[in-house]
Amino acid sequence: MKIETEYAVQMLIEILFEKGLLNQETYLNVMKEMNRNEQQKAA
Repeated sequence: MKIETEYAVQMLIEILFEKGLLNQETYLNVMKEMNRNEQQKAA
């Protein structure tokens, strides 16, 4: 079973945010950057 790196990073960031170990601003910045990277890969 192979897990994509981007998916694993996204899940870890979400877990850290849910546990209160990551503030909302940082969480949103990371998610925006990940979405931007995904869009660039698709183009």
